[in-house]
Formats: sequence, C-alpha cells, structure tokens
Amino acid sequence: MSREDEHTIGHIEEFGCSVVSVKRTNYGLGWSYTIGVFDTCGKPELITVGLQPETAHFALNQAAKLLRGGVDLTKGRHRDLVGEVECEFRPVDPKWVRHLMGWAVWYYDGDDFPVLQAVYPDLKNFFPEDEGFDTRFEQPLMQPAASMTTMEDDFWASADAKSSLFDWKFSDDPHTQAFLSEAVHNGTEQVTYVSHDEEDGAWQFLGDSMSDGGGPVISCLHHPIDDDPSLAELADLPLGWYAERDKAGEPWVRRKQTPRE
Repeated sequence: MSREDEHTIGHIEEFGCSVVSVKRTNYGLGWSYTIGVFDTCGKPELITVGLQPETAHFALNQAAKLLRGGVDLTKGRHRDLVGEVECEFRPVDPKWVRHLMGWAVWYYDGDDFPVLQAVYPDLKNFFPEDEGFDTRFEQPLMQPAASMTTMEDDFWASADAKSSLFDWKFSDDPHTQAFLSEAVHNGTEQVTYVSHDEEDGAWQFLGDSMSDGGGPVISCLHHPIDDDPSLAELADLPLGWYAERDKAGEPWVRRKQTPRE
C-alpha cells in the first residue's frame, strides 16, 4: 500500500473513519467524504460539496459521531455541524459515488455501500429548493430523483478528467457564447481558425471553409474544447487576435487582427 493508503486505514482503525478532501479546480467545486463509517458501524458514508475542507472535515466527523450514537441523520435537520445553520442528509445516487468517491470504492472493492449527502442552506437557513435561497451557496444535489441541471452537469464535468472543465484554462466562463461554423459544429471539418474578437470578446471556431455553407452556430465555449482539447492551447489568445493552423495537431500561428474598414 502507498503511504496515503496506510494513513487512511490507520485513521479508520483509530477513529472509526477517515475524511478525504478533494480540492476545487479552476472551475469546479471541491468535495469531501468519509471512508470507514460503513465498515466500522454499518452506517452510511457521508459526502458534502463546496465547503472549505476544514469546515467539511469537522461537519463530517461530527455527523459520523451522531451515526455511531444511533442518530438517524435522514430524519429532520441537524445543528452544530455547519456554522449557525442547519444541515440535512439525503441519500446519494450510486452514479455519484462511483464518480466522486474513488478512494472509498477502492477501500470497499466496489460501490456497494450507502452514502448520504450533507446538504447545507444559505446564511438565512434557506435550502436550495426554498424560495429566496442565496445562490452563492448553490451545490449539486446528488439524490436519485434529482434533476441534472447546469449545476450538476458542470460539477460532474469538472470531476471528469476527459472534460475541459476538469482543468479549465480560459479566463472566460465555460458558458461564454461562442460561434462555430456549421461544418465544425457537425464535425465534418476540424477547427483550423480561431478568433477572439476585440469588439465584443466573442470567440469564433471555423474550419477550412470558414463561414461558408451556413451558420453561424451558437455554442457554449466549452463544447468545442471538449471535442478538441488542443484548442485549449489558445486559452491565452488576446482580444483582437486570431490563430490558424493547417490541420489538427499542427502548431498554431497567431496574428493580430487588422482594423476593419
């Protein structure tokens, strides 16, 4: 075993569980979860998303103590875990367990264990589904019946190494509007021309036929980057510049745009 594995198992043997924290990325939220609760007392493991690691560590350890004391966390709300507000614990869909709790899946040699998500409110104790909820405290809801909204989709992608959101390099938001030629959008042409327009900051992704043949097609900025990760090389392309290449895999040639007549 690695030193980290030995450290985790040592914590479980000494304290009944270990807490793993995954740092937030350039775009995605961080998350924290327990390992060993189910093994040592037959109660669900716990996970929370978006809290600072120190806050999450305290909340999950305290919640694990309640579980070991016989408290059913799925009943009602619970205080003294996250600041001065209450906290709810909701069952987690196994797809999220497999996606986020890799160390726990390793420990149990599979994902056949229950998990509860610690869902927290805003500072006024409004929960995500309440009217007036402060969206600064928005978090993905990972219950089996929960909808996959933009929040859940983005969080899932930010934890997927195959997605551009996993290591988002652009200063613009991934949902910034971008313009694709129809041929690029349909996948019949590779991107060989990218511009970052000075007038409005818009991004354009075109192929050899440029804008001929229809379009433009409006897209979120991250979609062409997901399709062709090499486009991330242009994350620092300044306003008023464009880049060209002969074909995918060839180096980009950058040039400053000339003023339009």
